[in-house]
Amino acid sequence: MKKQLALLAFLVLASCATVGDLGGGGTADNPALSAVRQISSGLFNRGRGATPPQFTATRASLREAGITRPVLVARLDAVGISVGLLEFQTPRDAIVWRSLDGNTITTAGGLLRNTRGFGPDLHSLETAPLQRALSEGGPAEYSRLFRGLDGLDQIETRRLYCRLQPEGRETVDVLGRAYDTQRYREICRAQDRDEPIFENTYWQGRGGTIWQSRQWAGPDLGYIDLERVNN
Repeated sequence: MKKQLALLAFLVLASCATVGDLGGGGTADNPALSAVRQISSGLFNRGRGATPPQFTATRASLREAGITRPVLVARLDAVGISVGLLEFQTPRDAIVWRSLDGNTITTAGGLLRNTRGFGPDLHSLETAPLQRALSEGGPAEYSRLFRGLDGLDQIETRRLYCRLQPEGRETVDVLGRAYDTQRYREICRAQDRDEPIFENTYWQGRGGTIWQSRQWAGPDLGYIDLERVNN
């Protein structure tokens, strides 16, 4: 964790440097600092217009900046955010991914469990039943617990009834690298509603890694597009 904190601090400090701080050469003579500045500006962006800004780092610039651990790229169109997050903590079977300004996304096996710091966050969504279904690889039915805050800021628990369906193999591109995946669609409903609460899509590699997904992040955040970048 100390290494990750140091790296995050380095990225923040580098993004605040000016050309005058470089001792004359500027970023043109310092490709590593130029890469870090690019990453710092691209790891967390808040949109100001109709189209959210894009994550701007490349695999090459990540390597040049010394970032060798996985990066999670998240795009939340509903709130105009495109963000890259670094692996920060690994409690039990989950990964907490952290942005430069401290916002976090927690995943388990690539499946969204919660968000923190994005505004109307996803409090929690159970992942274990879906993980089991994905590991089996075929059609499945199961339930997941969703926990959210009601109008009085009290935690309310709802059980969602879900169906997972394989939809065939598909090659996906994640930051310039192609992966052969199995695409799955997940449809979840509440007991008292006919219309689905959400429809998620997952692209799972042969080793079980979810390289790309579109997952529901709660009634306010809507859908979040996730990509896992392994350098």
